[in-house]
Amino acid sequence: MRFFYLAHSIMSLECLKGLAADNMLPGLAVIHNSLDRKKLDKEYYTPVKEFCIENRIELSETDDVNELKNKLSEFDTGVCVGFMSILKKKIFSIPKNGILNLHCGKLPEYRGRAPISRSIMNGEEFLTVTVHRIDEGIDSGDICKEYKIKISQEDDVNTLYRKCSGVSSKIISECLRDIKERKLIFRKQITDKSANKVISDEERRINWNENANAIFNTIRALTFPYPCAYFSFNNKKYLILKSIPLSDNLISESTAGTVTSVSDTEMEIETGRGRLNISVMTDENLNEINFKEQFKTGDIFN
Repeated sequence: MRFFYLAHSIMSLECLKGLAADNMLPGLAVIHNSLDRKKLDKEYYTPVKEFCIENRIELSETDDVNELKNKLSEFDTGVCVGFMSILKKKIFSIPKNGILNLHCGKLPEYRGRAPISRSIMNGEEFLTVTVHRIDEGIDSGDICKEYKIKISQEDDVNTLYRKCSGVSSKIISECLRDIKERKLIFRKQITDKSANKVISDEERRINWNENANAIFNTIRALTFPYPCAYFSFNNKKYLILKSIPLSDNLISESTAGTVTSVSDTEMEIETGRGRLNISVMTDENLNEINFKEQFKTGDIFN
């Protein structure tokens, strides 16, 4: 079937490759002209252009999707994976089957920004990849498909992003087949809360009074190349990239945030409940540190 494909991000490239392997090539791919161009050139922009040339997919690069209204009108269905422009009704109403958007979070709970990170931070057992039809709201359109991914103790935002990328084409292919066979079913969302915004600086700041597992979730939800969870000590900011909770059910007499042991390569910290082992940490310029040169047993982080 003929559909157009609005793309941005490495996930959108992986999804496109999967759709091609499933013999479902879009008639038109649309990418941004300048958004994150320098940052994503080698991993996304150059490969997606090469892939479209190789597979004879018409490619449009634009900073204003409204310029493509006539081209989009040639298609009955649209697919959106990571495209960052907010689509107005005059665009999403063009195809008779609508534009289907892939969202890496359960809806409506994780509408808006950073759904993977927020799912981890909230201690979810599963990450739900959702496909919904775009409407005038933010991730508020009718839902047609969901796919659950188990969140393991070893997962972080990067591993879950790759897992979402791996299943993206599977769930989009199912939607396109169901459209072709006229059996795609939608259900409405109840969107009584506002969509999530970008994770704030305050959300990134470690609260040592929380339990060890909650802090661990925050750290792995925000690890590099994302902004990273952090704390401040002696007027310096430190970013935590990797940790593991040692226990989550022991209340200590020590003050939360107290360093209980430290070596060159790791340290343990008392939390509101349980201890946390930190094994990878940098300064705010992303220079990896020697723990023993910066901290000592008995230091207390606020």
